[in-house]
Amino acid sequence: MFKKLDKRGFTLAELLIVVAIIGVLVAISIPIFTAQLEKAREATDEANLRSAYAEVVAASLTETTPGTNNGVTVAVSNGVVTATKSVTTTQQVAGWSGDKPNIGGITLTDDEAPANGTVTVSAVSTGTITIGSKSTPTT
Repeated sequence: MFKKLDKRGFTLAELLIVVAIIGVLVAISIPIFTAQLEKAREATDEANLRSAYAEVVAASLTETTPGTNNGVTVAVSNGVVTATKSVTTTQQVAGWSGDKPNIGGITLTDDEAPANGTVTVSAVSTGTITIGSKSTPTT
């Protein structure tokens, strides 16, 4: 005669608790994700600087005519070859968050890691290599 009511489902309080827990987890994970994303950008910038270093050193030792090839600009003056390449950084925060990278014996400083900036890498056939504001002669 009387039909038993089907009371399956979640109460409003249970749903609110689940939404609150999800909100807390999201609030915790966003800063962690952002920090990891910035570390990845810094690693990309370091790899790009290493690549540019290799390109300009090779160009300064092998090129003999002025011009631009694959982003490397070569200038020749009195038999001295200077190769230069600009690297655009992708990181959003200036400076290196971890250990300062060492590229070809040049330990970079935070000045060589601008946020969304440009770093110039150059090599001279006489032995001087410059990354940003840091310079050292080769041995």
